[in-house]
Formats: sequence, C-alpha cells, structure tokens
Amino acid sequence: MRMLSLIVLLCLPLAAFAQNPGAEGEEEGQKDPIKGFQFRFKERPSFRYGENFRLDIRSKWHLDFADLSPAVGADPRDHFSVTRARFGVKGEVTKFFDYEVERELRGALEEDHPYHPWKDVYVDFKPYKFLRFKAGKFKVPFGMEQNTSVDRLDFVYRTRTSDFLSPARERGGMLHGKFLNGEHLVYEAGVFRYDGENSDIKGVPTEGRTYVARISGEPLRYVKLLPNTLRHTYLGLATTTGDLIEGQHGIHGQTMSNLTYFDHVFVKGRRQRLGVEVAWNDGPFSFKGEYIHVSEQRKEQGIRGNDLPDKLSRGWYLTGTWVALGKIKSKSNEPNDPLLTGKGFGALEVGARLDVLSFYSASRTGLPSPSPRAAYIAPNSDRTWTFGGTWYLNHFVKIQANGMREWVTETNRRDFEQESVAGRNAFWTAVLRLQLTM
Repeated sequence: MRMLSLIVLLCLPLAAFAQNPGAEGEEEGQKDPIKGFQFRFKERPSFRYGENFRLDIRSKWHLDFADLSPAVGADPRDHFSVTRARFGVKGEVTKFFDYEVERELRGALEEDHPYHPWKDVYVDFKPYKFLRFKAGKFKVPFGMEQNTSVDRLDFVYRTRTSDFLSPARERGGMLHGKFLNGEHLVYEAGVFRYDGENSDIKGVPTEGRTYVARISGEPLRYVKLLPNTLRHTYLGLATTTGDLIEGQHGIHGQTMSNLTYFDHVFVKGRRQRLGVEVAWNDGPFSFKGEYIHVSEQRKEQGIRGNDLPDKLSRGWYLTGTWVALGKIKSKSNEPNDPLLTGKGFGALEVGARLDVLSFYSASRTGLPSPSPRAAYIAPNSDRTWTFGGTWYLNHFVKIQANGMREWVTETNRRDFEQESVAGRNAFWTAVLRLQLTM
C-alpha cells in the first residue's frame, strides 16, 4: 500500500508534462484582472479567486542512490532511499498576506520517521516592502546555504558546516524587509522558541529562546569605482544568541555515514553564532562561500563543578560552479531550453566544493582529552571535497551526480575506530539523485 501511494504521488509532477507552459504564459502576460474562481496549471496546480486569493499545490521528491566506502555505520542514505517526500500549499490572501504549509510524508511511506515532519507553516504580513512580519515555523535567518531551498542547491547534500552549525527551522516571529534604492539590502530580526532543528538531539531542543539578526544584499552596487561585475557581489552578516539547556548538549560532529567523530560535551550558559556570507556570479560562472563561528559556554561543567573554557565550533566552505551546456534562469533555477516541455535538452552544470568543520576548546592548556568534561577538548575536524554535475531537464526534473571524499583528523573516539576500518579516517560517498518538483 505504501509503495502504491508513493507511485501515485510521484506521478503528480510528471502530469505537468502534459501541460503547455507557453500557452499559460500568454495568459499570465495579459493585463486584464482575474475575476471569479480560476484553476491554472503551469508550473503547479493553482486555484485563484480574483486578485484576493491564491493557493498553489506544491510537492518535491528526492530519490537517492548512494554508495559508501567503507560501508560502515547506520546510514539510511546508503543504497536507495526516499530522502524527501513533501507536500504542501503556498499562496496569498489579498496583497497583505503570504502563507505556506508543508509536511514531510516520508514517515508514511517507509520506516524512516523524521523527528520534525512539519516543515514551513507560517503567515507573512507585508503591509510595506520595508516592514513585514512573519510568524509560525520557518527557517531561522542564519546561514546562506541553509536558507537556500534544497531544490536550488548546487550539490545533492548541504555542507557539514551548514548541517551542524546553522539552526534550520524553528517556531517564532521576525521582522524583515528591503530598503535602499532598488531594494538591494535586506534585514531580518526575530525571536524563536528554541535554537532550530539542526541543534536538536533526537528531536529534543538544546537551547531555549533564541534571538537572531541578519543583514544581506548587494551593498557594493553603490561603489561606482568598482568594476560592474564586482558591484553585484552578494554579502551577508548574521548572528544568533540564546541560553543553552544545561546538559550534554554541545554541537557534535558526524561523517556522511553517521559515524560520530566528535561527541556532545556538557554545556551551560550561552550559545552564540556569527556567520559571514559571500556569493558572486558572472554569466555561466558562480562562486559562493560562508564562514560560521559558534561558541558555547561551559559554566560549572568541570568534574569539580568549576567553569570550563568555552567550546568552539568553526566551519567554512567554498563552492565554484560552471554552466557548461545551456543556460539557467537565475530566478526560477530552470533551463532556458527545457527538455520535453520545450525544444531543448535542458542545461548541464558542473562544480566543486571544499567544506571544513572543526571543533576545539578556547583554552589549550594541559593535555587534550575526548572527555565531555575536559578542560582542553581534543581538537577534531572533518574536511570534505565534493565534485559533481547537475542536469536540469526542465522545471520539474533535475538529476544530480556527486562524489565526496571525507577526511576526519584526530579520531580519538574508541567506538569510532571500532566501527570503522582500523586506522582509516578517509571515506568516500557516491550519490545519484532524481529530483521531482512541482
């Protein structure tokens, strides 16, 4: 029954191939106002009532074929898996409200039950472009890659830096808007109940109320002395702060195969993040980078109840891509000449990425130890190279093939060495993803 349901739902995006995008594009180009109830199907099913209501039905499916070397650990992504099976609605009510509701259905189709099945569930009140208020559950405005939709990623998986150091979704509210000439600068400031799903331990939060602020955009547009291509560089700066829930709740590190190489440590006090973002593109080429620093206090966490030096986590990545064949629309992230729905073959993009994630303590006095109460935490890091290509067939289908080499240093954990190949700290992951989006 589950497999039958999966097949039926998978057919939803494919049904769109029967539509004629060009015909609807002409309809949307008309200036006549929409009157009464209407149903449209261009990129997805859409129900509308005049200019005051719109409801779009959306779904996304990720089918992965992965292989690990050495094949160790309990990784649900090994071999074939459905890594995403999401269904939702998105739209607007009058010109003042946007809304979205999305749920992960993977738990109903297989035994892999996510801890947080509800994804985006929010309402966005937008009286002005420079002043909006968003409330519900959505992405905490921290982390450039983490706040990029999985449908628009250059590679199959996000970096280890984004997965472990960025908060991801949480319940809360935030003010946001655009300002300056051309609206090329965006601000976001919010308060959230916890620290986001990425810092949870099996669905249990590790930090209480969290405050977030972020500013991003293209401020170099106004520096006339710079070359035009550099003036369109995207820059971002973000920070979070909140009180940790006392316990063994420090941010940990895992390999792609879910082997833990750095344990949770005991923490108490504040967790603070600082993130710096940069992105640049010119024609078929693009470069992106991000740096994240996280500090976690360890007050009264020594074996004698004494304060310990802060535990630090740092991560960064650099990404470069090249659209080798065809062209990709920057706003919709789809090819100019789509396959099946158009007259072309789509577009082919190739890229490479280096991702480094490190853990250590603020003080390095004495002997290092992997103990969760050590004053001098034994430093550890995970360095990952990713190479791959993406074939954008059309708006609905994308195929990605990636190869990843992961190298872990200073593996002091006894269970890590027992589970892995003796003396081995390098791992390979190959993955092929079929992505269906509507």
